[in-house]
Amino acid sequence: MAGVTATLFLILFLIYVEETGPALSALASMSSMLLTGATGFRSIGGGFSANVLVSLVAMAISLVAGTILGAGLIAKSRIVRLAFSFVMNFLRNSPWLVILYAMLYLIPYEVSLFGRLFTLSPMVKAIIGLSLPITANVAEVFRGGVESIPEGQWEASRSLGYSRSQILREVILPQALPLMIPSIMTVYAALFIGTSLIVVTGTDDIISIARVLIASGADRYATAIYLFILFVFFAFAFPIAMATRWFERRLRSVSA
Repeated sequence: MAGVTATLFLILFLIYVEETGPALSALASMSSMLLTGATGFRSIGGGFSANVLVSLVAMAISLVAGTILGAGLIAKSRIVRLAFSFVMNFLRNSPWLVILYAMLYLIPYEVSLFGRLFTLSPMVKAIIGLSLPITANVAEVFRGGVESIPEGQWEASRSLGYSRSQILREVILPQALPLMIPSIMTVYAALFIGTSLIVVTGTDDIISIARVLIASGADRYATAIYLFILFVFFAFAFPIAMATRWFERRLRSVSA
């Protein structure tokens, strides 16, 4: 991490040279807006905090929906497997940016439900748009994890009188879940980086705030602002990558 930080600072120095000091001062004064969307860190919900919030909610939604979709991929019925496989492949192979644009136009800004009017903010559209492809990826991880358990364990459990759901719940999943965790964390790291795309939905994320600041007179520090954004994303995603490697090493040591 120190190497990346030093590299970004070196790039900043090479670009601004004598203006490096003023550029750092400008970044310090704009950091509150970029990180929280408000001056003086008075509130959160905009800027980088919006990226974090969108990724956390999308993670929770995709974990539940992906598990359901993954269960359909290993269903006993061939028709159910084909239907769920079609949905998974469609979502998994659709470009994230296209899905986000589709959510922007397909989902209305207001929905009437039970006589009440609910407003669907750009952030809600961003969460839904990112949850769809991540759900498909989590489902594929679920299917792969379950199918990595030897078929003999299914047969042995059936011989003991276990039903299919009992075998899945009490025999297969306890062994498969540890194998799924590194892959799911990799998917979540990609999701977090992918939140840089939610600017197209009109969400006040860090990219949106940066564009406003640059258009408002900070254009001479545009490169510094985007280097700062690169650093912030890296600082948040790097621990996830390190935790994923730690899980992988631990799994290899356990299985050895």
